Amino acid sequence: MSIGEYSVDHFQTLPSLEVARTNFVNLNGDDLVKDVFRKFFVEQGMDRTFGLAMLHRHFDLKPGEMLVDYQGTSVPWDAGHVSGMKPPQPAIWAVSSDGEFKPTEFYFSEEKGLTIGEEELRFMKRFQELLREHKVTQSFGLCRYPGDDFNGLCEITHGRANINLKPNDWPKNLSAVDTAWFFWEPIWTRGCRCTCNARSPDHPHGVHIYTVSGYRRQ
Repeated sequence: MSIGEYSVDHFQTLPSLEVARTNFVNLNGDDLVKDVFRKFFVEQGMDRTFGLAMLHRHFDLKPGEMLVDYQGTSVPWDAGHVSGMKPPQPAIWAVSSDGEFKPTEFYFSEEKGLTIGEEELRFMKRFQELLREHKVTQSFGLCRYPGDDFNGLCEITHGRANINLKPNDWPKNLSAVDTAWFFWEPIWTRGCRCTCNARSPDHPHGVHIYTVSGYRRQ
């Protein structure tokens, strides 16, 4: 098992949120999350290393672009190295058509991020086998663990920018769509959900929000 290099073409294969959600419902995704993936992450001891992501994209990227988060706002960056700056670090990984895990989204920080060592690679291999077993390789991937003190963020998509707001600033009348889960017990108990406001007129699928709230939807 190895980690492949980022490819904008791979990013472009990710489904829209609407398509991803439809696929999730059709494969009884809620049951897989609660009964299969949660147990797997905990038993493998990776519930404070990775989270589970429902793979999707909010907008297209152009050749040479990558989606990078900095302090809560994700926008397209030039994929080339910026002199004097550390390269962006992977935030989400998905299995590509050639069978490799490849990063699809990134974040920028001068602090050291997750090191993918032998233990993590073994987990990723087992995770890939589990995806194949349940025929959901194109639906789920891995995301980086946000830390034990993660209290929630709201991600609003406008144009080609994802902007994270504090939970108290959510738009009202949201139509919830879950897209990420963390299985460390305190975070799982508080709940992890990703929601989309289909009523918003300025986004094909509304306002997309990613948050850990004070409860767990079941």
